Amino acid sequence: MKATDAQSYWDRHATASNLPGEGALTAENWPEEIAFYLTPEQDFACRQMGPLASRRVLEVGCGVGVNAIRMGEEGALVAALDSSLPRLRVLKRVAVEKGLDARLHPVCARAEHLPFRAGSLDLAYTKASLIHTDLPAALAECRRVLKPGGRGVFCEPTTSNPLAWLYRRLLGPREWQAITRYFSRAEERVMSEAFGNLRSGSFYLTSFLAFYWQFGRRRLKRFKRWLAVLHALDRALFALCPPLRRLAWFRVYVVEKKQ
Repeated sequence: MKATDAQSYWDRHATASNLPGEGALTAENWPEEIAFYLTPEQDFACRQMGPLASRRVLEVGCGVGVNAIRMGEEGALVAALDSSLPRLRVLKRVAVEKGLDARLHPVCARAEHLPFRAGSLDLAYTKASLIHTDLPAALAECRRVLKPGGRGVFCEPTTSNPLAWLYRRLLGPREWQAITRYFSRAEERVMSEAFGNLRSGSFYLTSFLAFYWQFGRRRLKRFKRWLAVLHALDRALFALCPPLRRLAWFRVYVVEKKQ
């Protein structure tokens, strides 16, 4: 992956949103945007984070800041890091609109070179961001800046889901092929080696189809209805045949820095 290719892509999509019309995130449309965002893997990730009040949290690849704002509302002090300055400007504007600018600190930097002191943060979080990094370098930096006992919660898409694979081949943005490396067993080994421990939750087998109503037509009510039904089906399938978890589209990885 060339950093310049990724930089160009993210800067050109600085107002990326789940809402119709590709409009920028605002305090006014925030409730609908966060409703799109809070999906099952996010609910799981939030539980792994634990209480956020007064904790120092790093989000790597925050984009326009939907999750950073959510964490700020829960009382966290958030270092919202992204390599795209236009995206961080959207985050800063919305943080001011919502009265959270004292808790949200936009940082323009790359995951491979985090501008924080060693052992200064309680939690590191990503959502589909490590797939755009030099993974060993990014993980080493996350580990460095976490306090002993600090936790990493990394939500990343995998290579395994056949429906996602078909979408990427036929309909996904061509630019993503040059700037993305989805997680496989090899990337999971790299993460395990970086932290010495690793557990995960698996999400989205058939329920990948529900995301048509998020990324395709962008209909919140239909998205939530389809997701509820298909997620229940996935849970049943995973319970009946645990090896199917390897075909999940997303996996939430939880690691801790040893004391």
